[in-house]
This record gives sequence, C-alpha cells and structure tokens, in this order.
Amino acid sequence: MKSTKNIPKSFIVFLILSILIWLLITLSKEYISQISLNVSYDELPQDKQFRKAPEKELQIIAKGTGFKLLSNRFFNHNIQLKTNKLLKKTNKKYFFLTSSQKNNIQKQLVSGLQLDDFLKDTIYLEIGEFASKKVPVISSLIINYSSGFDALKPIKIIPDSIVVSGPEDQINEINSLTFLTESLENVDANFSKKFKILDSKKLKNINYTTKEVLVNGFVEKYTEGSLMKSFTVNGLPKNINLTLFPKQVKVFYKVDLPRFNEVEESSFNIICDYNISVKNGFSYLIPKIILQPEFVKNVKIIPNKIEYLIQK
Repeated sequence: MKSTKNIPKSFIVFLILSILIWLLITLSKEYISQISLNVSYDELPQDKQFRKAPEKELQIIAKGTGFKLLSNRFFNHNIQLKTNKLLKKTNKKYFFLTSSQKNNIQKQLVSGLQLDDFLKDTIYLEIGEFASKKVPVISSLIINYSSGFDALKPIKIIPDSIVVSGPEDQINEINSLTFLTESLENVDANFSKKFKILDSKKLKNINYTTKEVLVNGFVEKYTEGSLMKSFTVNGLPKNINLTLFPKQVKVFYKVDLPRFNEVEESSFNIICDYNISVKNGFSYLIPKIILQPEFVKNVKIIPNKIEYLIQK
C-alpha cells in the first residue's frame, strides 16, 4: 500500500503569512493606473435641461498606492461635475474641458489618490431651454358593449390634462397625450380603470405631473324607438305649392331605458330646404333633423328622400 504524508500545519501557516506579506509589500507601492469614475452633474441653470442623457463615467489616470487604487475600485462613490460654467459650441450643444474640473474632482477622490490626467479632454452636453405646458389627454380606449348596452355619456378622464416639462424643442412637439391602447369587451356596467400614459419613444427627458389617469365609463341599457313626424319645407316661393310623397317620415332612434318615455314627437324638428334641391338639380327634397334630444343617438329618417309635384 502507498502511504501519504500530511502537509504540516506550520507549512500552511508560513505560506499564508508569506502571501499576506507579499500583498502588503505589493499594495504599499505606488502605481499609475487608469480608473473609471461614476459621475453626475450639478449646478445646471434652472432654465435649462439635458436633451440627451450625459456621460455617466469618466476615465482618468491616477497615481496612488495599490491599496488606494483597489479601494477606489470597490468603493467608487459618485463624483459630481459642475455645469455652471459651460462653453457653447452650437445652439443646443455645450462642452467643458475636463482639465477645468481637475481641482473639483481631486477634492472628491479617495484620500491619497492623486489625479494625474484625463483620457478625454472634453465632455459634450446636449442642453435645451426648459419649458412646460399643459396638454390634453386623448382617449385611445376601444370599448365593445354587450348587446343592448351603450355609453350613457362620454367617458371621463381624470385628470383630463397633464403638465409636461423638459427641453423646449421637445415640449413644442407635444400637443396631446394618450394612454396605452386597450380593448374592453362585453361592457354592461359602469367602470373605473387606471391607465398609464404612453411615452413617446422619440422624446427624451420629459417630465409629467402624473404618469397615470383614471378613466370612468358610464353605461346604460338602451332600446330602439320610432315615431312618425311631419316636416316643413323652407325656401318655397310664394307662387309654388308642392304635393309631397310622403307627407310624414318615420324617425328611428336609440335611447336609454330610463328616458324612453321622455321622447315625444315634439322632441324632433325636421325641415326640407327647397332651395338646396333646386340649386343641386334634385327632383326630390332631403329631410334634415335640426332639433333632437341630446340623450338620443343613432337617429335616422326613413325615407331620406321626399318626392314632390309642383302645383302652379
């Protein structure tokens, strides 16, 4: 049988101590290294706003002991860059030289780490004038009602308008907002539902006073009704009499059940304009509703043409 020898514990301890001593010696030495800093921007003028997200990292050359460089890698806190003294390149493009921020950055580095140089000498920022305005929220909701049901009145959106703010050129492009398109099926009762405002993929850095709206729908059971109604002929010369075929029309409409009995013949007023028929060379009159109850819908007249004979 082969015999195995156990490694002495003293050897393991000696090996660990040797490694630790080597690390201490190595990390105590001074090095020059490239490191990455997480950055943010402060002191941007109140009347301006970023049109495009600025760079979030800044590459620098730094000098320090291995301990300092290592600690910066593991405990890289945020470095703030000042934007109160920007230089203008174009109408919406600004920049600053990284060298102008050297003292500011040095004060924020880990103690004992010395900033030596920058990999980029210039940082560009796209900035626009800050603006805000109130825009309406437009519904994109598709509602399919159950048989015999319909909307009692238009849906109510709360809030019906939202204040948007951001770069002026982007704000000028926003004339309305909508929410995520959704279809409601077999609706037969009042409903209340929250929807998220739909963001524009083209526009960035836009702020909203709210990103959610409440939509209230009002639903009622509907029925169809009809009645016979006489009409009048306007614009008829005094020396002309007409024989009409027919003398009455049938009015069809849709109304919610609670107000079915409120609809009467006097609720409608129908006229035919003789001058329009003459002007267009029609041999018939066209009946037109000029008065109807606000709560009825889908109103139609049969027949939609009135034949006539002129009596001289």
